[in-house]
Amino acid sequence: MRSLTRFVVVGSVLGVVCLAGVTHGAREMRLRVTADEAAGEDVPVCAVVDLPEAVRDVASSDLIVLLRDAGGRQIAPGQVRKLGQGKAELWWVVPAMKAHVSSTWQVRLFDARRLSRTPRPALFSWQDTEGQYRDLLFSNKRVTRYMYAHDTSSDQRRFETYKPFHQVYDGEQRLTNGPDGASEYIANQIRYPHHRGIFIGWNKLTFDGKRYDLWHMKNVEQVHQQFEETLAGPVGASSTALIHWNDDKGEPIVAERRQVTVYRQDDPTVTLLDFYTELTAVRGDVYLDGDPEHAGLQYRAHNDVAAGGADVKAKYLFHADGIDPRRDKDLPWVAMSYGLAGRRYSVQHMNHPDNPKDTIYSAYRDYARFGAFFKKTIKKGETLTLRYRIWVGRGELPSRADLATRYAAFANPPKVEASQ
Repeated sequence: MRSLTRFVVVGSVLGVVCLAGVTHGAREMRLRVTADEAAGEDVPVCAVVDLPEAVRDVASSDLIVLLRDAGGRQIAPGQVRKLGQGKAELWWVVPAMKAHVSSTWQVRLFDARRLSRTPRPALFSWQDTEGQYRDLLFSNKRVTRYMYAHDTSSDQRRFETYKPFHQVYDGEQRLTNGPDGASEYIANQIRYPHHRGIFIGWNKLTFDGKRYDLWHMKNVEQVHQQFEETLAGPVGASSTALIHWNDDKGEPIVAERRQVTVYRQDDPTVTLLDFYTELTAVRGDVYLDGDPEHAGLQYRAHNDVAAGGADVKAKYLFHADGIDPRRDKDLPWVAMSYGLAGRRYSVQHMNHPDNPKDTIYSAYRDYARFGAFFKKTIKKGETLTLRYRIWVGRGELPSRADLATRYAAFANPPKVEASQ
């Protein structure tokens, strides 16, 4: 984690950097938000606050938080996660923000148990099918599905469950790829079924003098162990899972602590998702090796794109003209669009500036699989932290300017401080 000038990074719960800006007093607070670079619509913002005495003993689930800008034009729900000793993380999504402009927000906190009427904003919620998958819902509409089953009862079930991954949904329409019953490549039907939703791995991971393919999962597996923390509210939802990357004997090489967070957004956004993961070398040095086609954090669209005609194939956009993703390194982001179920979808894959350098994007396959790859050694007992953001929206690719402002809100989030 990093420190920013004038503000201290205190955590990454709900997936983005939370900046200390401690408030004072009563059930109302005022916060000043400054965007050095962050701009755009629906920007996630976090502050660490001193909760008013009157609500410190109120459970987070019973706290209703509303924020209003100084002009009363923008109203947003808030969400609180208590940290102890009267402090809490306060989250909200700023509906519209301009770079280099400060705004003041009035925060009001209500104890829902004391109100005769308790109108509540729409909420995220988790729905678990034990041992199989966990759905994230917003107003009872599916947003994502974390596939975490592990079943070695047959070759087919092992193939289907040898690694956890995350599916993205637009209502009932699944936007991303899964095994879909296929155990191998079938020309013009199922292409590369080991590409699954949002997933991570390296095909040439080296440990103790041996090489392991943690991509195609040949004789190795990524196995979900347990959920460590789950949060949900009106602003966002976060789930943290412990995952073991096992060798051919079933022993862990890497322990992954993966936190995936989704934020409340308006149309045309389908999902704004942060992928924050900590990879720990638990038994010895680990070398993450491979190539851009078979390693890193990647997004794979539904197989119907691979099986469809030219009208649904993927198109790519980079942050500047003349970019060659095979040659140019450390791109801030890459965007892609593809056709599915009669409409067009766009995806932006964002690479945080704190991630390892010499990152190369695989961003040219017409079947809509792309992502960021690098090589890195993790020493025994050490942890590599990675942060990515995935935006999925309906429609054709946004402009470069719009994509750049969304990236700025991720790479250099708004700063928050108490105002007098």
